[in-house]
Amino acid sequence: MLTLARRLLRDHALSAPDTWERHLIVAELVRDAHSVLDVGGLPGQLDAFLPAAKVLAANISEPADLIVDPAELPFRDAVFDATTSLDVLEHVPAPNRPRFVAEQLRVSGGRTVLCCPLGTPEHVAAEAEIHAWYRDLTGRDHPWLVEHAGNGLPTLDELRDAFAVHDGPLRFAFHGNFREVDAQFRRIVLARYRHRPGDLLGYAAFRLPYRPITALSDTPSPYANRVFVIADRARS
Repeated sequence: MLTLARRLLRDHALSAPDTWERHLIVAELVRDAHSVLDVGGLPGQLDAFLPAAKVLAANISEPADLIVDPAELPFRDAVFDATTSLDVLEHVPAPNRPRFVAEQLRVSGGRTVLCCPLGTPEHVAAEAEIHAWYRDLTGRDHPWLVEHAGNGLPTLDELRDAFAVHDGPLRFAFHGNFREVDAQFRRIVLARYRHRPGDLLGYAAFRLPYRPITALSDTPSPYANRVFVIADRARS
């Protein structure tokens, strides 16, 4: 019972609202799909939001439903109703991103949804600041933030170029405020690493009553946190 209570605390109280929101948004965008390929996702993650769909989590290493090379997905054209990728592109080296996008478009028979942090100068500077804070607190680098800095956050122009191969309806939508997400990150890091009761209780008091914000905008604000690219296959 104690182990279950700890897991529930970890999964709910200490899960980032930002993670919860992006899964809710993507699930809503592909809600009519019966089969979904989630590239870079983890087993049991997106499918928890899509109980009526068969979701295959494909990744380059375990844990995964299937290990794949994302530059050459082992599937026929248009075999899935939808393909998704949630905050993965920023971990892909920039020269490999167009191929990563093209493969998801190829195997989707309907909709492709890709989301990632929006690489504006303001966002890049904010990530550098939050990473420096994290290093000062923990004494080590944060692996995801290292990859973000090394690969570069995807820019809107870069995404437009990567999706230029797509000949169907295409939409760019924007979500969140990276300043708020950074504040959430500070809270969760303090709760996880500093181990002070006040930090844990303070984060839980923030997280437990939190209601997800899933509204999307067609125009990015100066502090937009994430971009969603929604591509639908052209009707023949």
